[in-house]
Amino acid sequence: MATRIEFAAPAAALRSPRRWINGPWVDFLTLGGGSFVVLGALAAFFPRDDASRAALAGAMLLLAHFVNHPHFAHSYQLFYRDFVRKAFSDESPLAARYRFAGIMIPALLAAFFAIALSQGTAALLGLAANVMFFTVGWHYAKQGYGILMLDAARKGVRFPETARRWLLGNTHLVWFTWWLVANDALRAKQLWGIEYYLLDVPEAVLIPMAALAAMSTAVTAWRLTAACRAAGALPVNGLVAYAAAAYVWLFVGRLDPILLVVVPFFHSLQYMAVVWRYQSNVETDRRDDGDRTGWRRWVRSTPFGLARFAVAGGILGAAGFWGAPLAADALGGYDRAVFGTAAFLFVAWTFINIHHYFIDNVIWRRGNPEMARHLFRAAGRRSYGGYPGP
Repeated sequence: MATRIEFAAPAAALRSPRRWINGPWVDFLTLGGGSFVVLGALAAFFPRDDASRAALAGAMLLLAHFVNHPHFAHSYQLFYRDFVRKAFSDESPLAARYRFAGIMIPALLAAFFAIALSQGTAALLGLAANVMFFTVGWHYAKQGYGILMLDAARKGVRFPETARRWLLGNTHLVWFTWWLVANDALRAKQLWGIEYYLLDVPEAVLIPMAALAAMSTAVTAWRLTAACRAAGALPVNGLVAYAAAAYVWLFVGRLDPILLVVVPFFHSLQYMAVVWRYQSNVETDRRDDGDRTGWRRWVRSTPFGLARFAVAGGILGAAGFWGAPLAADALGGYDRAVFGTAAFLFVAWTFINIHHYFIDNVIWRRGNPEMARHLFRAAGRRSYGGYPGP
């Protein structure tokens, strides 16, 4: 059952109401609309020769350094900032969840990877890739739902409880159908030289699930249309985000493997559009509450604080995805005949992706007072029925 949360927005929010996250066109392009433009262009001019495909993959890998990897780092910055208070204070409403996601999950993941590497079992290590792709699809779909709830709240569209349940249930069903489709044959795959196996899902399961997802989509669209008509407003960018995450991004990778390096960019861009708005509001509130004279005014300015946050995310992302694992691989410490030469790259990428799901499940959860204060600041004193994210 969704709960209604009352909160008093900070004074800065009351002075500056915002119906957009970052502006109408910026929201459209970053929350999902940009992916329709780019994927449409690729559909018309898709590279066929190996050189062009390699160039596209290289370009997306380069962009990952500035968008994909920092988006993971930003979730760590938000989650572990003031972690002791959030995880151990009696006044923290999500303390148990912070401890579970921030301490228990990384400890369990570290123990799993240590056992897999020490046992010299590539098949055991490969299970992490299965878990990663399971949580990644779930995370994509739930993020799209959360963006829709955020955009609707800013536009003053109040979805009734039944509509929210259909929207959330539908995104779960579409995600699970995608996961089954992605596992439609038992076959080996590789990530950084580590082999893992997909499941063998028979058509007797796939066809009914696809039909059920289609029916759920139709009913959800009907409920959504009725809710928007009653509200007299349409959260267009939120709907674009929902459709892109639940339908386009999850399934487009089935068309060509090269698209698997394109889609994560848009998911990360969608995430960063919200995170940067959130952090910008945090920096603004710090500026309003602090000393605003002399050099401190410049250091405490919102652009400077946001730039510092973004640069730190870029450094942490590069270190987590490349620097630390490449250094560990150079030192060795595992059976290269079994795991190849990039085992720690595999460990780092799967660890971060899996852990990212769990920490986002806390950060963006309904009931997080920080989200109420710094993100839902569009209309002063309001009650909202949903937060972005799981």
